[in-house]
Amino acid sequence: MIQSTGQMPDAIIFDLDNTLCTFTDAKHAACRAVIEYLGIGDAEELFRYFLRPDHGFEDPRHIHDYIHDLGVFTPEMASYLTNLFDEIKLAHINPYPGVIQGLIAIFEKGISMAIVTDAASGQAIKRIERCGLSDFFRILVTPDISGKRKPDHYPFLYAINRLQTAASNIWLVGDSIRREITPGIELGYTTVYARYGDWTNTYNGEKPTYAIDSFPELLPLLGISP
Repeated sequence: MIQSTGQMPDAIIFDLDNTLCTFTDAKHAACRAVIEYLGIGDAEELFRYFLRPDHGFEDPRHIHDYIHDLGVFTPEMASYLTNLFDEIKLAHINPYPGVIQGLIAIFEKGISMAIVTDAASGQAIKRIERCGLSDFFRILVTPDISGKRKPDHYPFLYAINRLQTAASNIWLVGDSIRREITPGIELGYTTVYARYGDWTNTYNGEKPTYAIDSFPELLPLLGISP
């Protein structure tokens, strides 16, 4: 049973994708839509293209490279498939069970909240609006806003500065050990590993303060009744 810490944080920084909302499953669905349209190729193979270091995880050039390697590239095809991919991906992004109710409870306690994500602002805003999260977060930090990507400390410090809150008791909730938990520990934050969203299975032995297997498990840690 998860026990209360007995102390409310001054602020909570949340990751977005795979922490507040589904994302990897949405990318898989978008890959399947591309392959279904093409009538050739393999959805898992296309998804693996996004894991290459050549471009960022959301860069449409992965799709362009894939259809080039299939021998079906045209500029028109690349443009259409990029738009199709983005449309299907967004349609499959949803808040995890309990997120809306949990954020309402946290918001009502007067705890400041921010999102720090590696998604570009335009993409992040679409997802936040799609999932009904806009009312809870007045602070959104993305690489095009802060100029840095996680696990660099600066995006987190930027968020705290924007929140204009005391930095003595900050909680950081995220699904990535490397990009959220490790820098959170280095910054002295209370770290909450959203294990339910970590699809990479690359846990490296770093010890977060807490680990949760569903979003509602965060509430008792904060002393909030679910």
